[in-house]
Amino acid sequence: MNSVNMGTVWDRATEFLGDNIAAVTPIAIAALFLPASINDAIAPLGANNPGMQLGISVASLVLAIVSIFGELAIIAMAVDAARTAGDGVRSAAAQLLLALLTSLAVLALVLLGLLPLIGLVAAAGIDMKVFATNDQAAIGQALSGMPGGIGWAIAGYSLLWIIGTIWISARFVLALPALVDERRGFGALARSWQLTRGLALKIVGVLVLYFIVSAVAALAAKTVFGGVLGLVAGGNAAGSFAAIVTSVAVGAVGTAFSVLQAAFIGKLFIAARDRTQEATGHS
Repeated sequence: MNSVNMGTVWDRATEFLGDNIAAVTPIAIAALFLPASINDAIAPLGANNPGMQLGISVASLVLAIVSIFGELAIIAMAVDAARTAGDGVRSAAAQLLLALLTSLAVLALVLLGLLPLIGLVAAAGIDMKVFATNDQAAIGQALSGMPGGIGWAIAGYSLLWIIGTIWISARFVLALPALVDERRGFGALARSWQLTRGLALKIVGVLVLYFIVSAVAALAAKTVFGGVLGLVAGGNAAGSFAAIVTSVAVGAVGTAFSVLQAAFIGKLFIAARDRTQEATGHS
């Protein structure tokens, strides 16, 4: 079975975006940029207004769903060049519920892996409620009192859990394109597992690189805009001019990376599918 060249996939993704920038841009602005900017602007408000926290959490959830919708639309267009922006939006709307359910299924699998870690923490005699307070001093004090052996066990298992989470993410990364292009329902998870066989390490490398670069870019935008505008405008408190402009800048950076990610996933799906079809002799 021939392998998939990630460099070629990146080239095809960027070529797709270059050829379809006019069609992709409205979707990116409406479904990725605006939700990201709004979420970044309202998230700090809950710290000073505890009564608003529930509303902010609900709003963040809705905005996240809108973002998933936008990514689905771009993936649909990347997988099939004949699809217009309208076709991509319709495909995303038709598969959005299943996309949310399959994403929740993967999340449940990841969270299931935390059960042994919770057991280790409980065995150390630590009250789990201390983690809900988000009080770093209290959490640090609780952790400092645990037996050394259990502490090492918790650290070791935490590392394994992180590695496992990244690996699972790599194996299920093609579930969304399988949904919008092949309409497989929950079978999209099995399809992704099939298509990523033998590609997991390459995908992990891309995921890690993507996370590092996007995180650094977002941090740089937040630091530069937040710092400069904070000095010019007299502070960057939640809701201030500096905070809003910084949220817009961070949202723009995040949108660019989200669009690139969606295009890459779509093109990776095509490459992995072609590889599998060549190996099995099926079309």
